[in-house]
Amino acid sequence: MNTRKLLTSILLVLSALLLIAGCARPSATEPTAVRTETATSAPTLIIVDTATPEPTPEPIALITADIVIWAPPNADFSQAQTLVPDLTAYAAANGLLLEQREQLSAAELGESVRLVVALASAAEISAAAAGAPNTQFLAVGVPDVQVGANVHSLNTSPSTLEERAFLAGYLLGMVIPDYRVGVISQAGTAEGQKTFDSFTVGARYFCGLCNSRFGPILFYPKGAQITDPANPGDWQAAADLLLANTVKGAFIQPEVSSPELVNYLQAAGVQLVGIEGQAGYNDSPLWLGLFGSDLSSDAVILAARLLQGGQVGAVKTGITLTHINADVITEGKQRLFDVTVQDVQSGLVRVTPVQ
Repeated sequence: MNTRKLLTSILLVLSALLLIAGCARPSATEPTAVRTETATSAPTLIIVDTATPEPTPEPIALITADIVIWAPPNADFSQAQTLVPDLTAYAAANGLLLEQREQLSAAELGESVRLVVALASAAEISAAAAGAPNTQFLAVGVPDVQVGANVHSLNTSPSTLEERAFLAGYLLGMVIPDYRVGVISQAGTAEGQKTFDSFTVGARYFCGLCNSRFGPILFYPKGAQITDPANPGDWQAAADLLLANTVKGAFIQPEVSSPELVNYLQAAGVQLVGIEGQAGYNDSPLWLGLFGSDLSSDAVILAARLLQGGQVGAVKTGITLTHINADVITEGKQRLFDVTVQDVQSGLVRVTPVQ
């Protein structure tokens, strides 16, 4: 009986286990889960400019003057000291604006700038001129500057005795009525003979035959010589010879000039031209002018020519007319004389007689 109960219990347990196992088995195939992928957006690219911004350059102030004097700190001080006031006076007299600069570039030259008078180096002048082709450049005292296009130059060149005598004859022949001019030279010396010869060539270069139109009708120029300038009889005889030939304008060779001789001729109304430093010079209006060497005065003359549309090129000058009597040597005559000076200095005019 007990055995039967045991078997019955075992069967019941086994049946329960089988039932539980059947309940756990899936009745149908479960659907496979679909994997969902989330779309990922591309990252935004941000570009950051890390470069340091350059400052906007200040606009260049243009020069509005008509004339610019370019004189760097290392320029010839003595030359700048005379050139600046001479050009300033010229600009003021002609209603022109002038500005002085120590540093200069082509970019600063406005359309109104017509002329730059430069004491800078040859390289600086050439560079500035190339960048401003419509502006004329006059290099003063810069011997190695390359002349051409809008670059011109003015330099000194020693003058000779013959050149000075020639120009004295030319000037007097131009301003003295009827060409009544003469020269007093030193007797018995080569310098005296050269003075007489070149003075004669210069006077005749202007007037040709130089024969007076009114009586007494004579041919000029006339010459007289002094052997001993300290001998009153000697210099007075020379002066009287000129006066006897109605000479109204004279050149005295500096070696024989003296206050006494000058005063004697002036008392007779004779007008004179001479050399700077010549003995006998005074404040009389009978002095028409003196020959010297003044680069600044020549620069003003050439500046005026360039501003008037003329050409200059390369000019070498050792002769300038100073202490001018403007009542006799008018502006037009000064221009004509200046051209002749340049021709003489350039070797275009022979100042000695043809042998």
